[in-house]
Amino acid sequence: MLIAIQRAILVGFLATALLLNLAACSHLSCGANGVPDEKGARGQLSVGYSLLYQEADGIPKLKWILMFKEKPEDMGRVTHDLVDYYQNLASTMRGLSKQYPAMRIDVAAMSEIEIEERKAIGEDLAKDFVPIVGKTGVEFEREALLMFYNTLNEQRHLTGVMVRLENDPGLKKFLETTNAQLEAHYREVGALLRRRYFIQ
Repeated sequence: MLIAIQRAILVGFLATALLLNLAACSHLSCGANGVPDEKGARGQLSVGYSLLYQEADGIPKLKWILMFKEKPEDMGRVTHDLVDYYQNLASTMRGLSKQYPAMRIDVAAMSEIEIEERKAIGEDLAKDFVPIVGKTGVEFEREALLMFYNTLNEQRHLTGVMVRLENDPGLKKFLETTNAQLEAHYREVGALLRRRYFIQ
């Protein structure tokens, strides 16, 4: 059971990494050596900021699904904190995009086929999480936490890469702070999964 869960996390991470790579390559031009020039770096950052914003803005919509699901107190606290965190992150990014013209949160972050793929995944998750007829108990709890865990894993790596590309001091500071916050949430969700849902 533990091996199956670990494999699911690994496959999810690899698929996410591949999607990010394809999204970047589909919208940007890189030099022959794969290292972008300054214009390319800013373009990559725009894709990164847009992807981060879209996810931060979308995740709080799960609040209404999670609210009506029975769950243990520790899971309820963690998911509530995450929804609040993403609401604040999306709001912060909207404000920063007005303050810093270099920060774009409105570019196409994925190709059409990737958008359709994520939409299909979202529809499947919605069926699993819907109150009354969706998954319940441990199965629901584990799947919801794994969704957050994989998302946080993607985003902490995304912001880690973006920090190295960003040369605006204010935006670099934002990325460093966000990366540290995502790391902390990732560790917290991972600890809860191991403590309650993974067979030791």
